[in-house]
Amino acid sequence: MDNSINFRRAGILLAYPMAYAYIRLLFFEMNSEWKGSLILTALSVIFITVSELVRLGRRPFERRFKGETIFWYAMMLLAAFTAPFGASFALSVFAVHLCAVYSVLVSNDLLLGDKTGGFIPADLIHGFYVKSFAGFPNFIIDWSAFKKNGEKKHKSAAVILLAIGFVAIMLVFFMVALSFISRIDTDIADAIDKYIIGFFTYFDDLRISTIVFSAFAAIPVCFYLYGLMARSAKSDGVREKRIGSSISAGLIRGRKVPCVVTCISAALFVLMYILFFAKRTAYFLGGFTGEVPDGQLVAYFARDGFFELVGIMAVNMCVYLTIYLFEKRNSEGKTTIPGRILVTLLMIESIIFAVIAMSKLWLYFSIFGYTPKRMLAMWGTLALGFAALLSIFTVNRGKSHFRLGVFFTAVSYIAVCILSWVLGSM
Repeated sequence: MDNSINFRRAGILLAYPMAYAYIRLLFFEMNSEWKGSLILTALSVIFITVSELVRLGRRPFERRFKGETIFWYAMMLLAAFTAPFGASFALSVFAVHLCAVYSVLVSNDLLLGDKTGGFIPADLIHGFYVKSFAGFPNFIIDWSAFKKNGEKKHKSAAVILLAIGFVAIMLVFFMVALSFISRIDTDIADAIDKYIIGFFTYFDDLRISTIVFSAFAAIPVCFYLYGLMARSAKSDGVREKRIGSSISAGLIRGRKVPCVVTCISAALFVLMYILFFAKRTAYFLGGFTGEVPDGQLVAYFARDGFFELVGIMAVNMCVYLTIYLFEKRNSEGKTTIPGRILVTLLMIESIIFAVIAMSKLWLYFSIFGYTPKRMLAMWGTLALGFAALLSIFTVNRGKSHFRLGVFFTAVSYIAVCILSWVLGSM
């Protein structure tokens, strides 16, 4: 028996409760670490459930989970669970959103490059904006799944939902206009404070204002989330593959800058860093030996230059990506030998910068102990150092390792969050 219609109905019915829970719990119920952890995890489970129901309702021929889908679902759940006591709450919540959108695209086989890789920024833009906003009408259209066989489409539910959506939008416009008026007329401002704000304050103990706000705010969120899921589940992936091929062809056509120009540019960076190492080596080695220059505080020495070193690593990565995108390749489609040598040297210098920065941070960590920001700084340094290492392999082998870099970044961040949780509880 084909249960696709039942899956579709379940997805529609759960879409608004999911959006309401997102608004209500994420913004009003994050009062403690464990409570926040369970809430975010529960929201992630609800999102995965609704996403799979919509997918099964629209794509009954694809019932099995793909390994990559399971990976991103796992990353979302772990990021949600560790967010309140991890390295950074805001970054973890952002990661949950990234994993949520990306997992929908992966589960429906809609990646521009067929799999996780260098197209991931474009994939995320495609999911966050194109699929979601283009899919807004689907929450209305898909209520046709509840019509009975042989009967005409019942439009009352659609009319009610459209009316609610219209009223919600008008209410937002009304409040914005009223706020502008209140800035001009003090009597109106006083009336707003006395009657409107006072009304919500009076009922605040009953949480009526929270319920009303969540109910209205959940409407556009429901349209957005369900639109992303339904639009993705309806797509066959042909358009995405065509866009990915066009982007790849455009990148190949854009590689016109002569090797001489890119090599001279890279050589300037390499030479500058060699001179910098020669001048400051003794000072930076203090992070490994624990010897602080006379008259300098340990805290100052450990912090001095750390963020600048990380910034240099980020600049070097941008230099490499610019060369990778614009340098003219040889007949085999690879970077020329001089270019490979110079980029390799540049990335080796980045790795050295990463080691020096890590030594300074470790000195600071060993003396003053754990804090979430220090742990997050360690992760960022490690991620940039690993990216430099992968760049060396990419430029010399002629094969992209971006996919491995994405997976390492995701897994290492979750590991840092778990480690932060352990160290924070000690």
